[in-house]
Amino acid sequence: MRRSVLFLLAGLALSGAAPARAPYHALTHDFERFHDRTAEMPEAARVALFRKSFDRLFPGFYEPSPGQSDVEFDRQVAKALNGFAAIRPQYERVEHDFPAAYAKAMEHFRTFFPGFRPTLPVWFIHSLGRMDGGTRTIRGTTYLVFGADVIARIHSDGTIGPFLDHELFHVENGRWFKDCAPETTVWCALWQEGGATYAAAQMNPGADDHALMLDQPKPIRAAVDADWRAALCTTKRDFDADTRDAYSGYFLADGAGRFPARWGYYVGYRLLQRVGEHHSLSDIDHMDHRAARAALTKALDAAIAEAGGCA
Repeated sequence: MRRSVLFLLAGLALSGAAPARAPYHALTHDFERFHDRTAEMPEAARVALFRKSFDRLFPGFYEPSPGQSDVEFDRQVAKALNGFAAIRPQYERVEHDFPAAYAKAMEHFRTFFPGFRPTLPVWFIHSLGRMDGGTRTIRGTTYLVFGADVIARIHSDGTIGPFLDHELFHVENGRWFKDCAPETTVWCALWQEGGATYAAAQMNPGADDHALMLDQPKPIRAAVDADWRAALCTTKRDFDADTRDAYSGYFLADGAGRFPARWGYYVGYRLLQRVGEHHSLSDIDHMDHRAARAALTKALDAAIAEAGGCA
């Protein structure tokens, strides 16, 4: 299977100068072709061939996630292949529209961050239901990955702009604020995800919770606001937690617990709103770990005091 490699038209600077272009790899059509030509294969053989074929195309992505068994991953692949016909019209529309949407997003993003230069390799793929977009470090290399399948499901109604602003802010902010070690540290994720959500809101005045992805997989705000003091005190307790389970409870769609899935995005956003009362978006972008932790701690402590304190 031949890898389709394009280069982003969005790499052209607004001034007319041409910065370095980030390579853009599209595997969306490879998935379609594989789906069609293997439709009559037995499921087990089809899944095995998919894993072999797509691991060559994007080494390291199409394999089990941390904590996922081979059997579970095989089921995930089978589900994606078997369910593709149902999403194909929306998927093909995203496949067609995404390059132009990405170029438009880059132009919009540079009105706020004129010096932004995308350097991460971009992969536009079928993500097996894993993600609409985000940075992923795979075998020591960091990529910006977009999943056409999930974009087709949750960004088909005009939310693609704020979504891309969110993801591009992660890339921009990553120049100054590096991932914590381990990456699952709760306070770091609150800063990164809350910051990207806050940035998208600032760049898109009037954006609602749907546009900011604060209703995925279910609305978050009302449930957290109803128990806001407990949410803040739980966040304070877990501030330095660095386990996968702690991170999942705040930021993953399958997180379980007292609050809705992905509730950390909302708490982080609310805290960054407080930080933004005293710092510009550019200031927030340029904070290193020490400054970011201090600003986030101050915002959290002030919010807790305002809510009545923790027991």
